[in-house]
Amino acid sequence: MTAERLLVDTNVLVYHLGGRSDATRAVQGVEVHISFITEIELQSKASLTERDLNMIRAAMANGRISDINPAIKQLAVDLRRTRGLKLADAVIAATALHLDLPLLTADDGFSRVKDILDIRSL
Repeated sequence: MTAERLLVDTNVLVYHLGGRSDATRAVQGVEVHISFITEIELQSKASLTERDLNMIRAAMANGRISDINPAIKQLAVDLRRTRGLKLADAVIAATALHLDLPLLTADDGFSRVKDILDIRSL
């Protein structure tokens, strides 16, 4: 049996790493895909310690990170222009669309694309 595949938004991983049980349950037994934007967001907070960074990197090592490509770039442009998404959200939504994966998020901002993207709320 193949595990469910999900693109996981940054906030879900932040909650998971912070010990929120609902976020941890949501990513267990799932093939986790991560946008490169999430990879950047998770590691860029100035107050992170080396221990925090190691924990983040270990968590990301269990996922599949999707880098930018021309198709994702164009989808992100279209989503920003037509749906008014913030840049990071547009790239994350575009990645989910490009990979044809549901998006697991705790961000209501993605409600703007729920008609074209399978949004799973935390």
